[in-house]
Amino acid sequence: MSSFVINNQQVSFEVVGNQTYTTSLAIASVFEKEHKHIIAKIKELPQDEFRELNFRLTERIAKFGAVVRSEPYYNLTRDGFSLLVMGFTGEKAYRWKIEFIKAFNMMESMLRKERPHLDNLINSLAEVNKKLEGYKNEANEFKTKYYKSLELTNSLLLEKVESKRLKTFEDLKVKGKGVKFSKDELNKAINLYKQGLNYAQIARKLNRSSWTIARHLRYSGLVKSYDLFGGEL
Repeated sequence: MSSFVINNQQVSFEVVGNQTYTTSLAIASVFEKEHKHIIAKIKELPQDEFRELNFRLTERIAKFGAVVRSEPYYNLTRDGFSLLVMGFTGEKAYRWKIEFIKAFNMMESMLRKERPHLDNLINSLAEVNKKLEGYKNEANEFKTKYYKSLELTNSLLLEKVESKRLKTFEDLKVKGKGVKFSKDELNKAINLYKQGLNYAQIARKLNRSSWTIARHLRYSGLVKSYDLFGGEL
């Protein structure tokens, strides 16, 4: 926001987007008119697109004597100002119109000078946002790949554990550990023992350990004592 002195009054101009605005309050003050008459003159204008674009109704909180209340006023563009003061006549009004126009020209000149810098800034921000979006996508892609890799690793570990478990079970089954020695196996072991096979030979035929064969033959009462190689002591 910039200020200029016109008719000994501090007049503020504000840039919003590509437009420079002054206020109906400033116009009333400089042209020595009551603000309510300026408001009334604006309200007499047709309700069309030009009015909508160049006369922006707003309000402020102001003190009127001992009373504080809101007061409506308008923000006017250069075109809105020119239309509004078109009927203001007299030498003073002419000079004040010129001063307003000069102020608008200066504001627009400043805006044109600053515009390339603003455009560069906007482009830089757009580029930064683009890069940030790219980094975000890369991070999401990395996260997706990481979780997929983690899931694959877990799956492979589970397969390895399951394979080991099955192998251990098969080993136990082959060695006869953890599997109950059946009556049929005992009868086969007794017959093989009677045929002259030792514990190790019987164990190989029945897929059992020598200790298991020896222990069950002893429990059967067929032998009174045993050693690792078979044969009574």
